[in-house]
Amino acid sequence: MVTEIGFVSLLVAGLGALAGGLVYLAVRMSRGNW
Repeated sequence: MVTEIGFVSLLVAGLGALAGGLVYLAVRMSRGNW
């Protein structure tokens, strides 16, 4: 059973990883184009 705190922490970690991945791809693409 996952506690409420554990669920929130996993959700935040997932969103953080997703945002980081998008930023990484954006920076890599921008550098590639320029």
